[in-house]
Amino acid sequence: MLMKKTVSLILRTSLVGACLVYAFWGVDFMELGRAFGRFNALGIIVTTILSFVGYWAMALRMNFLSGYTCGNLVGLKAFLISMAVNNVVPAKLGELAKAFYLRKECKYSLSQSISMVFWERFFDLNAILFMGLLVAFQFKLKMAFFPLALGVGGIWACLFVVRKWPDLAMRLVTMLPFERLRGFIIEVKQQMVHEVTLRYLIVLGCYTALVWMLYAIPTFLVINWVAGLDLTMTQTLAVFILSALGMAMPSSPGAVGVFEAAVIFGLGIFKVDKELALAIGLLIHMMQYIPTTVSGLMVLARSGLSLKSIRKSDEGLEA
Repeated sequence: MLMKKTVSLILRTSLVGACLVYAFWGVDFMELGRAFGRFNALGIIVTTILSFVGYWAMALRMNFLSGYTCGNLVGLKAFLISMAVNNVVPAKLGELAKAFYLRKECKYSLSQSISMVFWERFFDLNAILFMGLLVAFQFKLKMAFFPLALGVGGIWACLFVVRKWPDLAMRLVTMLPFERLRGFIIEVKQQMVHEVTLRYLIVLGCYTALVWMLYAIPTFLVINWVAGLDLTMTQTLAVFILSALGMAMPSSPGAVGVFEAAVIFGLGIFKVDKELALAIGLLIHMMQYIPTTVSGLMVLARSGLSLKSIRKSDEGLEA
């Protein structure tokens, strides 16, 4: 396990370092400051406020995944906690924090909570892949989404096996040496056999589409209103998808550096100056990072959970 953690740390550090060099190498900081000065202040305020509408959509989806038993407010708090934890510590511990919070507040089993988070994150990956394929061929970005397509396709294949041959899947699960992993897979298996219907997947897909539509709006507003660029909707969508892919990659806390590099790369395709692209990336990131981190840490402090306990639980699950 130590070797695995060491390799993971080296890979994440290398990725973040390369992205930071890419994002800041050769930047004229005087021009960067002037780019910030040209931003529309009213647009920044309105866009920041609209971001919170998207957070409520996340809460609605989590409430659906719980069978409408956790409530929208608990779903919102769970989302804020996960974002805050992901923004201050690496390795995507926020997803585990969300599962622990749901278990604590709603008395779910840990396997049930983790399975809810799994469906949420899995459909987010499907959304990124779907949007990515819409623009990948047009802007020659096919290879950027190839690994994601393999991963998502593999998960769908596993779920198909569980659904089609549940007895075989159960025999394979019992061979796993990790008790918590067995519990999680058994929970997903039960859902696939008894709860996951075509209607369930369609409704979850609709909630996910709403979440991502609202998540994309701030990027569209910042690029075309706050920064005053004149990109088409397809071009702006390409920038948003690349930034979302950067945010989803396990890297630094809050994807610092990786997110900015993704925005610069995306805007660079459309010949936007690097200083302006970096300013846009930093602004979008701050609008996402600061409100969720502050509010999420406040919820975490009142929940009785702590970063230390979450990290220890993560190490216990890995062991």
